[in-house]
Amino acid sequence: MINAPAPRRPFFARLSRLVFGCLAIGVVVWLLAQMPYGVLREERLRLFGEVRTTGVVEALRSESAPGEGMRFFVAYKYVDQDGLLQRSESRIEPEVWRRFSPGAKLHVLYARARPELARVGGQIDPPFQMWLRRMLY
Repeated sequence: MINAPAPRRPFFARLSRLVFGCLAIGVVVWLLAQMPYGVLREERLRLFGEVRTTGVVEALRSESAPGEGMRFFVAYKYVDQDGLLQRSESRIEPEVWRRFSPGAKLHVLYARARPELARVGGQIDPPFQMWLRRMLY
């Protein structure tokens, strides 16, 4: 049996594999750097369970955003499972915002692991967060 050395790849083939490998690693690192860690962390905490409670609207406000039109916010308070008063504010859709007035009741979902992390119906979340929520639940 004759043992011949394996044929070497041409220089261009070796160079192109090296460049392609470096580009692939660079793209993966760039994608990981673009991922919003705060959103991932929020949704991970919500996976441990959410508790539904009733909150009370404290204040309503709106603000003008350049290029977006008006933004609508509701400030509310609720009592968590430990009996502690929590306060939060959420950006919500205009149709939902118009239904509220100070003192009105609203449904609040908060993370069991972190009660200060709350959301309400009609809340506007970033598209990535909505996609991630659909994937996880």
